[in-house]
Amino acid sequence: MRYIAVIPSRMESKRLPGKPLKKIGNKSMIQRVYEQSIKCERFEKVIVATDNDEIKKHVESFGEVVLTSSNPINGTERVSEALNKINISYDYVVNIQGDEPFIKKNQIDALLNICNGKNQICSLVKKTPYNQELKKNSIIKVVMDKNKNALYFSRNIIPTNNENAIYYKHIGLYAFKKNTIKKITELSKSELEKIESLEQLRWLENNYKIKLAITEEDTFGIDTEEDLIKANKIILNN
Repeated sequence: MRYIAVIPSRMESKRLPGKPLKKIGNKSMIQRVYEQSIKCERFEKVIVATDNDEIKKHVESFGEVVLTSSNPINGTERVSEALNKINISYDYVVNIQGDEPFIKKNQIDALLNICNGKNQICSLVKKTPYNQELKKNSIIKVVMDKNKNALYFSRNIIPTNNENAIYYKHIGLYAFKKNTIKKITELSKSELEKIESLEQLRWLENNYKIKLAITEEDTFGIDTEEDLIKANKIILNN
């Protein structure tokens, strides 16, 4: 299998404007995501996809970048558009979120290990305890079948509140088989997607299977100023 990674990046975050260029320690967030991604030697190429000239100029100082239009409404669409501008052969493209500066090589490897040429979409989950953190709607919960195919994603606790149940949180790292990403971005928004504000439900409703791998590694996305402060403390203490 041949793999490439695309990191979608935009400035217009509602809760943390200018997020990609925010400093974590002495490096920008997008640089940290890029440097974590290239630690996976299985990638033939790692590219940032952005519609912002300031981000493009910054990324050019340390890595590869593709300028997209402002049309994409989410990261998946931006990755799909960027692929049309890249002249490289690949079997799977991995969408690495631009606000995940602590993404780990082991997580990426776990994802690539289930990219067997048959699975159209692959992603990660982590077993998580039943606690107050789990109840946050920013933590996406997943239930899956016995073959580790996703059944449903929700911002609410699934299965229902039960301290004896096993819960899995979604790690937002995706691998798409070639051509699959183009097809799913052409789909119309689904009803479940509108209710939960989760685009992966659109794929499930249109009969695309999402194969899941279980990782023991956690991750920490940056979404607010509070998250940024926490990230800087992590860097300072390491």
